[in-house]
Amino acid sequence: MDSTTPHSIKARIPTGSLVCPDCRAALSVDGSAFQCAACSAVFSYVNGIPKLYPPSRAAQIEAGLKSFQSAHASVRQSRFFRALIPPNSVYDRGRSAREARVREKMSSGFVLNLGSKSADWGTHVLNVDLAMPAAGGVDLLADIARLPFADASVDAVICTYVLEHVADARACIDGIARVVKPGGYVYVAVPFLFPTHPDPLDRWRWTLDGLRHSMSAFEEIEAGNSGGPFSAYVSIVPTLTASIFSNFYLFNAVRFALGWLLWPLKFLDCIASRSDKAYMASANFYFFGRRR
Repeated sequence: MDSTTPHSIKARIPTGSLVCPDCRAALSVDGSAFQCAACSAVFSYVNGIPKLYPPSRAAQIEAGLKSFQSAHASVRQSRFFRALIPPNSVYDRGRSAREARVREKMSSGFVLNLGSKSADWGTHVLNVDLAMPAAGGVDLLADIARLPFADASVDAVICTYVLEHVADARACIDGIARVVKPGGYVYVAVPFLFPTHPDPLDRWRWTLDGLRHSMSAFEEIEAGNSGGPFSAYVSIVPTLTASIFSNFYLFNAVRFALGWLLWPLKFLDCIASRSDKAYMASANFYFFGRRR
């Protein structure tokens, strides 16, 4: 954002699009905060970023984030620990070309990137996340299960590898369908055969058929794997083997060692991902669609 005032964020959002996440009444600017005229909820800024957590769940969200961030915090944040982390276990063969197609359809309008972390899809895309990553890059703090946007107010939504972490994936998908305009676009990516990766929790997995069913409010443009069977193998085997150890340090030592040893095998997905049977054992799937 260009400023730390509510007027800055509102300038990037179409008039009337920002609403209270609980009662969905329009928000107004009151001094240095947003306020809901209907339920009197007040939403302030944190380090220059608007925090629009639903008041009914704000305490629960804060407690969950604090618990996750405090677990082995000094180890996880150390440069040595980060240097030991193996390369990405997933090879997404068609990612560049697919994302180019997505960017073309979402090149203008009001676009949300939900669970964005520091991803950069363009200056017109509003990055929305539950917490601010160390690298920054988030424009709005919000709970994607209670999106603070009015019905049919958004031109497109990006949501990659986020839905597995939410408490109610169905509610989040319904929320996305609610805010996207008819004819608007959605791009979603989710895991299938992939180890648990809490952030702060990890709750859901999808088959390709399950993802298509979940996104039935959208007409499919394309869908498929975004990390094939060998990516699944490289992702799962280190965690599977390391899981015999309860100790945090032994678990990660084994997992990291096998991760470094096996990661080159993911490139076999150059071949395996082309098979019409790859969907039976892929690491991840994606869905790109248009709102019906």
